[in-house]
Amino acid sequence: MKQKLTFEQEQALRRFARDNGRSWKMRLSIAWSEGRDGAEPDGCYLRQVRNYFGPSWLVRYSLPKEGGAR
Repeated sequence: MKQKLTFEQEQALRRFARDNGRSWKMRLSIAWSEGRDGAEPDGCYLRQVRNYFGPSWLVRYSLPKEGGAR
């Protein structure tokens, strides 16, 4: 069974993307590699995503459209 993001994890990624603009994936990847993700708002959820899905997952991930099916 394919694991999906929790609602909280998806919202944390949305907020991070909103706050960091077009290069949000690169910024999150850097934060993960430098251990700074924990200091971000929603840091616990961002860390959960990294720990469960891994950094390579982020490259392939696209945020679903707002209000769309998850």
